[in-house]
Amino acid sequence: MRIGMVTAVYKPVVNGVTRMVELYRHYLEAAGYDVTIFTLGAPDPSDDDHIIRSPGFQVSDRGYYLTPGFSRAVQKLMRQMDILHSHHLIMGVEMAHRYGRCPVIYTNHTRYDLYGNAILNLPQSAADAILRQLWPDFCDYADTVIAPSESVRQIMLDFGVRTPILTIENGIELAAFHQPPQPRRKADFGLADTAVLLLYVGRLAPEKDVDGLIDQFAIAADVAPDLHLMLVGDGLSREMLVAQVHQLGLKDRVHFTGPVPAAEVPDYMVMADIFVTASVSEVHPLTVIEAMAAGLPVVAVSSPGISDSVESGQTGLLTTRPDGGLAAAMVGLALNPARRAQMSAAARAASDRYDIRRTVALTQALYEQLNAERPDLKRKQPHGRRYLYRQRVQSTLNRIFKPDESENPLPHWFNPEFWLRDRRDQHDQWK
Repeated sequence: MRIGMVTAVYKPVVNGVTRMVELYRHYLEAAGYDVTIFTLGAPDPSDDDHIIRSPGFQVSDRGYYLTPGFSRAVQKLMRQMDILHSHHLIMGVEMAHRYGRCPVIYTNHTRYDLYGNAILNLPQSAADAILRQLWPDFCDYADTVIAPSESVRQIMLDFGVRTPILTIENGIELAAFHQPPQPRRKADFGLADTAVLLLYVGRLAPEKDVDGLIDQFAIAADVAPDLHLMLVGDGLSREMLVAQVHQLGLKDRVHFTGPVPAAEVPDYMVMADIFVTASVSEVHPLTVIEAMAAGLPVVAVSSPGISDSVESGQTGLLTTRPDGGLAAAMVGLALNPARRAQMSAAARAASDRYDIRRTVALTQALYEQLNAERPDLKRKQPHGRRYLYRQRVQSTLNRIFKPDESENPLPHWFNPEFWLRDRRDQHDQWK
């Protein structure tokens, strides 16, 4: 069976989506599937014949691109797929439906409602209004939606998604976290063996609330003198976070590693005592289930995605109070090594359900079912329809863009006139 993975971003960018697409490809090919990655941007030296990129306009330094359409060669190749599996709402599922002639699956990897507020700096009410229109509309281009956690499935239903939603949890390669290839030691970073090391792995970005995590650590560090925090990763907020650490007088207690290759993350996790995160924008974070596989209790804010994986009091501590609650949980585990050890064993055992082979097997079953039933041929929206045509854009934006009713008008690029101005050359290309 020929599977097309459609993603707005791919390697060398490292994030949860690119890692899941890479894992899917590896295990599906091992099972005998022919997998092609359809993505955007300039070719990368590591690309092979099964990674196909269409030109696009770079819209951020996170590696994301926009394009009005894929190249003709890509369109032709997409029509040869038996299943198209999209991993992005924008620059993904609609493109798969437009160019493919097969069932379309969309996996929702992102809390778009929260990201609209964090990244685009929109009022939450405006972000919600946009998503209540766009989320269901774009999901309509898929035959089945995959939610990585039951909580996120419920959020999508609350936002009006009409397409059938199936919960298939993310998976990881457990072996690397059970037995890291080159485990690091605390002494490698100048830390005593008696130090209690908190570990965060991920982007240093506003939506991850790492500054809030550091503030909570500052409170905990006053109570637990042997407590240290290591931040593994890089991102737009790094300089600001370094300045925050210096301002708080924590430069000897907070350690920035910079970017670390994904293959080396298990080596860092094995030397830590507790995994911590303040993010509430996750759907089913790989770093959390990786930490559990490495035997780390998880301290986090109780939120969708995380609460589906971590059982508070058993495999970690979850708080509903980000201000104060995180610090209390850090101190509670830091000063109780016996409880840490108990939670460590429970976390590792609980991680078995997140074996990537289970995730891929469930997805394979869905591929086979859709390929046999062909629901795409029975839907009201036939293949080839575009979201970005003039009447649809006008109707949608008029519903969500109400500048006269808002004290915080949306950015100019949400104004219908910005998108609908007459660009005949582009319009002809989009037909």
